Amino acid sequence: MYTQEEINLITLCGIEELTYNARYKLLSELSSPCPDFAKCANFLIKTLSAGVYNKVKEKFYDPAFREKLLLTLEKKGVKCVTFFSPEYPENLKNTPAPPVVLFCKGDTRLLGGRLFAVVGSRRTLPKVIAECKKVSGELTKKFTVVSGLAEGADSAALQGALDAGGKVVSVLAYGFDYVYPAFNSALVGRVEKSGLIVSEYLPSTAPKNFQFPVRNRIIAGLAEGALIVSAGRKSGALITAGYCFDYGRDVFAFPYNAGTLSGEGCNSLIKKGAYLTENILDISNVYGLDFKTSETKPLTADEKALFDAVREEGEAFIPVIADKLGKQPFQLIPLLTSLEIKGLIVRLGGNRYSAV
Repeated sequence: MYTQEEINLITLCGIEELTYNARYKLLSELSSPCPDFAKCANFLIKTLSAGVYNKVKEKFYDPAFREKLLLTLEKKGVKCVTFFSPEYPENLKNTPAPPVVLFCKGDTRLLGGRLFAVVGSRRTLPKVIAECKKVSGELTKKFTVVSGLAEGADSAALQGALDAGGKVVSVLAYGFDYVYPAFNSALVGRVEKSGLIVSEYLPSTAPKNFQFPVRNRIIAGLAEGALIVSAGRKSGALITAGYCFDYGRDVFAFPYNAGTLSGEGCNSLIKKGAYLTENILDISNVYGLDFKTSETKPLTADEKALFDAVREEGEAFIPVIADKLGKQPFQLIPLLTSLEIKGLIVRLGGNRYSAV
């Protein structure tokens, strides 16, 4: 059951006629659980019109509207954590523009634990995707991994953490009635079952471009630190990093070779003071944590020879490696598959592989 203060905030967010700024104005920058319509009347009438103002005020005090809104959320399996709820995370509460309500699906207890963000670009190199999954899985030994749901690095971060048996929090930039991108519906199901999905928007809110950069402040606000695994010059991941710097969070970034477009933003962050991060040790050293990982299964002689050859080449073309090892290309397929499963190499496409 919700307290009256919590119901007030849920009702306020459920009134679709209210703009984002109007909600904050009504709550006097979240200092009170009940809006002061009289105090804000002139502002609201000027920005919303007198008709809309009266409609908003009528809805807020209408018991039927409150009951219908709460029932709709309950039927959709949505739990609300408001600014005045005990579960509301302190890290987020202490940011300049915390969400009034977090609409949640999954385990809301994760909001009270240690969270670490892993984000990046939609266009992320396959080798970096593999490394992102690996680091995310290792991070779950001490943190819950926080990310978005975009294809590329964000999805890889969630998958890596879940595959390692860890917990995740995914922050959406739209309502639960939508899955964007649509092909990520299976991943959404995994996150909801083994973690938590969060949005500041009503379930019926469709994705809009401007909502994604606004959403990134929540990812940064929840986390103790953030790892940027990939970012072009104008990547949304840089917006998340910017919020982290503003909030005093630790920022980590993968380094890239000169000329790698998907890494230009990461190199720029390192120049600005982000921690250069090549593996989990670079994060553990900052926090003084022990991220000991389980030992991998030993390689067979053939696997080791193949792995050493791939690592030496940088980007290995199967026929070239086969010739180098004195084998036929088809003989390498099971060995390559085994090395992929062990997380030591990644497929680049076009019969090319690279060591992780």
